[in-house]
Formats: sequence, structure tokens, C-alpha cells
Amino acid sequence: MIMKEKELTAAESLKLIERTIEQGRRDVAKASAQPLLVWGGLVLSTSLIIWLLITNTPNGEGGGRWYLLWILMSLIGGVYQYKYNQFRSVPDSIVSRTIGYMWGVFGISVFVLWAINICAITFGGISVRQVIPMTPTIILLMGLSVAVTGLMMNRLFISIIGAVACAICAYFSLVNQGVNELLCVAVTAVFTLIIPGLYLKFSNGR
Repeated sequence: MIMKEKELTAAESLKLIERTIEQGRRDVAKASAQPLLVWGGLVLSTSLIIWLLITNTPNGEGGGRWYLLWILMSLIGGVYQYKYNQFRSVPDSIVSRTIGYMWGVFGISVFVLWAINICAITFGGISVRQVIPMTPTIILLMGLSVAVTGLMMNRLFISIIGAVACAICAYFSLVNQGVNELLCVAVTAVFTLIIPGLYLKFSNGR
């Protein structure tokens, strides 16, 4: 009789853990729709604006300075995310922590990659074409992050569409290096941020 009670207690504990994880998934999915749409809109609009500005800037007149708009976009997105987190915090769970850590690693990796390339060009005398290709690498990291996020939220659609789109866009950005890489970034934003955001928005409403 005692063994049976212990078995029931263990089974109930497992069910409680499963319910907690599932609730964490629902909480993250519900809170992620709007940030995905906002960040997707920022990345999409910024990449297209920079592409238009550079393609309409005469050669040799400093068209590369328009890339500084990415810094402005990051500041705007950071302020939005800070305000959003204050307004609507996600309950702490292993799902929310894991996803948060993963995107934190993504951001740090992008910064480290950028810093390595800048130092290599500035102090190492390496040409721009010899450094690590930023755009395809970032797109691949984005695809990995989105795929894991989708799996953590139990949304296989997000994982598949994000991983496939990023693999294709990373390839095209690698073989078409230059200003047209920005178009690959724009397409990546649509399939990894905007479409998943819309998917979560409407699926959460059901």
C-alpha cells in the first residue's frame, strides 16, 4: 500500500512537471507575438531603407555610412523591449529562461563577431573580403535561435520555416556579397520574425 502511494505521488509529480512546462510554453508563446512583429518590422524596414539609400548613393561618396542605421534600429528595439518587459513580464520558467539565455548568446555572438572583424581590419591589415562574412553567419545564428525557440515553445512550424529560410538566405547572401545582402536580411526577417509573430498572434487567439 505504501509503495502504491509512492508510485502515485511520483506519477502526480511528473504530471505536475509536465503541466508546468506546458504552461511555460503557452506563456512564452503568448508574450512573444508582439515583440517578434516589432523586431521583424524594424529589421525589414531598416534593411530595405539602407539598401535603397546605398543603391542611390553615387560611388565613392560614403554610402557605407548608412549601415550606421543598424545602431539606431538596435537602440529603438532595445528601448521597446525594455518597456515591453516592464509592461508585460513573462512568468519565470525553465522555458522562458532557456529562450532568454539563448537569444542573449545570439546577441553576444553577433557583437563578438563584429568586434573581431573590426579589429582584424583596423589592426591586422586584413581586407574586408578576408574577414568572417558577417551577414551569412548572423543569418545562420538567427536560424539556429529561431529553430530552438520554436521547439521550446512546441511550435514546429516556426522551427521549420525559420531554419529553412535562414539556410537559403545565408547561402544567397554568401554568393551575392555586397549591398544585395541586405535583401537577404529582409527576407530573413519576414520568415523568422514576422511570419512566426503572426502565427503566434492568431494561434494564441484561438
